Order: sequence, then C-alpha cells, then structure tokens
Amino acid sequence: MAQGINFALAASVGAAAARPGPEITREEGLHLVSDLRNQARRAVGYVAEITGLCAAARRAAAGEIFVTDRRGFARGFVAMAQGLAAEAWADDEIGWFSGQAVGAQLGGVAGVLAQRMLGIYDPFYQARGEGAPGRVLLVAPNILRFERELDSDPRDFHLWIALHELAHVVQFAAAPWLAGWVRDRFKELVDADPDEGRVGRLADAARRLPDLFTDTPPPDSVAAGLLAPSQAAVFAQITGAMSFLEGHADVIMDAVGPRVVKSIEQLRPRFDARRLARGRLERAARRLAGLEAKTAQYVQGASFVRAVLAASGHEGLNRAFTGPEALPSAAEMEDPPAWVARVLG
Repeated sequence: MAQGINFALAASVGAAAARPGPEITREEGLHLVSDLRNQARRAVGYVAEITGLCAAARRAAAGEIFVTDRRGFARGFVAMAQGLAAEAWADDEIGWFSGQAVGAQLGGVAGVLAQRMLGIYDPFYQARGEGAPGRVLLVAPNILRFERELDSDPRDFHLWIALHELAHVVQFAAAPWLAGWVRDRFKELVDADPDEGRVGRLADAARRLPDLFTDTPPPDSVAAGLLAPSQAAVFAQITGAMSFLEGHADVIMDAVGPRVVKSIEQLRPRFDARRLARGRLERAARRLAGLEAKTAQYVQGASFVRAVLAASGHEGLNRAFTGPEALPSAAEMEDPPAWVARVLG
C-alpha cells in the first residue's frame, strides 16, 4: 500500500520524546506566558525602528504568537515541516513502511529540538487564510531554563529572544514571495534526488555518523552523504538564504541597545558561552538535528549583515527583500562586497 509521510505519527513521536521542562509554580507560569506575549508584541516596533521596514512590521503585527510547552513545539515543528513539504511530495506516494519510518525519524528530530529551541517562526501557517503572516512559537520551558542558567533579567531576556523571532516575521512580511521561494527550492531539492544511488548515499551518511562525536567534525559530515550531486546547487541556495535571514535576525537582537534591553551587554557573551558549553553527547545530538549548522548560520549571516550595513546601511541591506534575485548566494555570504557590487551597483 502506498501513502505519504505519516505526519500524525511524527507529531506523536515528537510530543512523546519531549521531556517536561523545569519546575515552576502555576502563578510563575502564568506570569511567564503573559510577559512573553507582551514582549513579543513590543518587539515588532523595535524591529521596524531598527530596520526601517515599517510597512512590513505593520503586517507582521497581525501574526499569531503562541507561547507553548515542549510538546506543543514538537507538534508545531512537524506541522511546519508538513507545510514545507506538502507541495514537494504532493504527487509522490511512498511505501507504507517508508512513510512510517520517515514519520518516526521526523518526530525524533522534533523531540530533540523541543528540548533546546527557544522559539521558531512558521511562515507556512495560514490559519487566517492565504497571505496571513504565519505564526511564532515561543517555548516557555526552554526560555525559563536559559534565563535561569544565564542569571538574566527575565523581561530583558524575553524581549531579546522575541526580537529574533519577530525579526523573521518582518522579513517574510517584507518579502511576500519568500515563503513560496523556500517551498519551491525544497521541491527542487526533492525532485533533484534520483532514486538510483540513494541507498549508497544513505550508507555514506551512516559511515560519517562517528564524525558527530569528534571535537571538530566536518560541517556537512552527515548532510553531505544525503545529497546527490544534482542537489548541491539548490542546497547552496537554501543555506545561503537561511544564513542571511538568521544573521539578520541576530544583528537586530543586538541592535536595540541598553535603552531597550538594559542588560544587553551581558546577555550576548553569556548566551554565546552557554551555546559552546555542551557535552560531547549533547553536541552530537545537536549536529544530527541540524542545530550546530544553525549556529554556524548565525555567525556567518551576522558577519555578512554587519559588513553590508557598514557599506550601505539598512536601506541598502533591505534590497535583499525585493526579490529572489536579490538574495545573497552562498558564495556572496562569504564575500559581502560581491553582493553589494551586484545588487547595489
């Protein structure tokens, strides 16, 4: 019997794998949820002030903000994956066993991410109809755990984290074509995967799994084994765009200044130090789930954004949202002047 990926199974596995968060009283929990929502609403205005994307910020303000627990995040992550993959596999059917296996694997990844992610933006969520600005998921238990570990001021930390996620909402509102572009690139990635050789690539990826446990693994140690040569160019397009978007959001987080986030000068070094202070097993799990690659995207993307801002300010940088051709390529992410020369002349 043929069917698609079992996303219902993925959601169940992810929710079951998501362990409870830190202990908190009911009163503390209600206050945490309320403040996260309030700070997220405030964040939109600051993103507009920093970037100049005021019209996009007004559209972004209509988006939905969900403060959730780890199980809710796992289910939300699977729903986002389903929204991304819906068109890519719209005409494909796979065997029943394969659909179950992929669903279980996706759920496992969702469960790992649910323990660590502070928030995520889902641009494919359209509960309010086509063209709605998606939704933000803020993971209350993880935010609470981080703020305790960093010994940070809760309101400062809540606003600082919200700035990153709401920056993504503004990005996609400034570029209404962007969600469709991401989905189309993902479909290209799937379509470019030839059946022949797939087993060999999976075997190669399996051989590279021990690299996850080394202190300095190759950044693409597992992903490289899953890509056919015909997929490499599309994958580079996606990673270049994602690096730009993550770096842009990270720079916005730090641009608010002490007037808005009083402890901003302490937050970034403490936060980055916590990112690095991980055991070997935890680092391996993060690499397998793609979190280490995501951290690398923050670093490279922020470096690109700061270089472009120094050359042309936000007015020049915002040209990246005018169309797919204006997005930086993977090569330009490592050579910001090349993007400035190509797009800004």
